[in-house]
Amino acid sequence: MKKILNIKIWTLLVLVLSLSACIDDFLEQENPNAPTAESYWETVADLDNGLNAVYNSFKNIECYMLLEEHSRSDMSYPQNVRPLTKDYPEYFQTFNNSTTFVTKKWAALYNGVFRANQVIDAYEKMEADLSEQNAERALQIIAQVRALRGWFYFSLHNTYNNGSIVLHTTTPKTEADYQKSLSTSEEVIDFYRADLLYGLENLPEEPWDDTNKGRITQGACEAILGKSYLYAGDFTKAAEYFKNVFSNYTYALTEDIGSNFTTRNEFNEESILEVSYTVDYKYEYTGSEGMWNNYNMRYGVGGYGSGWPASWLNILYRNDPVDLAAPKNTVDDNGEIRYRKFSLRTSYSVALPEDNVPDIGTYYGVERTAEITTGGFGEARPLYLRKHTNWEITNESERFLTSDGTVYGRSGTNFRLIRLADVYLMYAECMIEEGDLEEALNYINKVRERSYVQLLGLSSNGEFNDSEHTYDEVAEWHTDAHKLREHLRHVERPLELSFEGNAIRVIDLRRWGVTKERFVDLAARRYNTANLEANTNGTHGKKYQCIITEYVEGCEDPDHPNYQENIKTYKSGAMNDCQEAAINYNETLHAYLPIPLTELQSNLQLSDVQSE
Repeated sequence: MKKILNIKIWTLLVLVLSLSACIDDFLEQENPNAPTAESYWETVADLDNGLNAVYNSFKNIECYMLLEEHSRSDMSYPQNVRPLTKDYPEYFQTFNNSTTFVTKKWAALYNGVFRANQVIDAYEKMEADLSEQNAERALQIIAQVRALRGWFYFSLHNTYNNGSIVLHTTTPKTEADYQKSLSTSEEVIDFYRADLLYGLENLPEEPWDDTNKGRITQGACEAILGKSYLYAGDFTKAAEYFKNVFSNYTYALTEDIGSNFTTRNEFNEESILEVSYTVDYKYEYTGSEGMWNNYNMRYGVGGYGSGWPASWLNILYRNDPVDLAAPKNTVDDNGEIRYRKFSLRTSYSVALPEDNVPDIGTYYGVERTAEITTGGFGEARPLYLRKHTNWEITNESERFLTSDGTVYGRSGTNFRLIRLADVYLMYAECMIEEGDLEEALNYINKVRERSYVQLLGLSSNGEFNDSEHTYDEVAEWHTDAHKLREHLRHVERPLELSFEGNAIRVIDLRRWGVTKERFVDLAARRYNTANLEANTNGTHGKKYQCIITEYVEGCEDPDHPNYQENIKTYKSGAMNDCQEAAINYNETLHAYLPIPLTELQSNLQLSDVQSE
């Protein structure tokens, strides 16, 4: 019996080993029906599918890390609770190479590079065999792909490791191909500029038709190239590109600045580079591509309140001077004709508690006027952000995305990465550095005039010299380059472009060499808050500590002309900005994001790179 049992056991073992060998052989065989990189790329249609994949990478919200990038500048406060109750490494300037957003942005941008390289490699193999008709179509595809790859590398260069990053020029095919050493900043610049020039030379001269809106254009390539020279300090070359953008194309400032921040009028005449999003998916769709989560940008209407304008920006928006001569600044408020309290760019960028804006409309479907008909404002929330939120179409349109009733906070609002107002202000910066203050003032005032704010300089020198415009009549704007430069940096660009673009405020402060100085300056500022009182349908109402002003020495004395009713905030320091950043910011560690630890661990050629 024992002998028979042993025979059976040995027979079973032989069968198992034989089966295992067969399985191993099967796993090592190639599936003849499975597409490979070599067999897939055969037609121009395949290239077009590859282009769609590149655009999907361009849409990836992790390419931009909107909240984190603005929190590591001077512009944003990271939550609605003051003082902060948890660590925010981007805001505290304590991030390192293992911080999540550092890793995610790197991966998202390189995913775009990888997809672009696949299409480019395939095109180069089939290029010689294409018919004339297919060759023209393929060229339009590859021009877009290379322009987008130029954008990905432009973003990587200006985000990571002083611009010295890994340069993948073709698709890695083996494990060894992924093991690449760092290229110099200059090599990366040359590479992405070549891609952008290729796009500039080969993209169609005419704008894309309505069915192709959102595709990258010649104008976008010129704008990015201009930015690259501006960031390198070559103001002459940058100005040439910027002037081409507003002279050789059909771009124009929108009549209504609000058209640049909402779902209405997307891809408008001011838009130069824009990321398209939509909520038009089936209910069962729960992915992130094509939509993004804007719930973190708002509070009190279903959001998480993770992105708030800093205190200094609050005051800046409050003080943006309304031009009382402009008819647009006269509003009909239920039969009462009055002047607008805040500028149009203020009202379309942020929501202030006492901003009665009948011509702009409700905030998430709720009437919110000077009579204080809703709650939500207070010491921790002295204003809300309008940009990047769907305040004009109500939050319900963002919620019904799943058939099982699960609520996903998603937005279809597009990101405007580059718009004409930005180009005007960058051109003005170039003119300041080149010594042409009159030209700089001209383009700064073009941006201000669109929002009907008071213009800078002498009316006798101004472009808009009529009864519907007023100038501040300050002669120094025409002669004092330092004064105009500081205004452009810390007033004009923040007011017009807050929370926009891909880390443009981080890059601006860094290239101006003022990041540490800026944090120290803001950390030293102190603020008061006051109550807002008004009547609601005949009933006295009050919102506590929602009006913020900068502290004036001695204002805690009731006899002082700047006395504030409530000085609790000044004494507690709750509204102060950048306290931790002023201490922690280190130019070597924080001016750029570090190469992620995941890359250092997987790429053997980077073993000598400092690990943080």
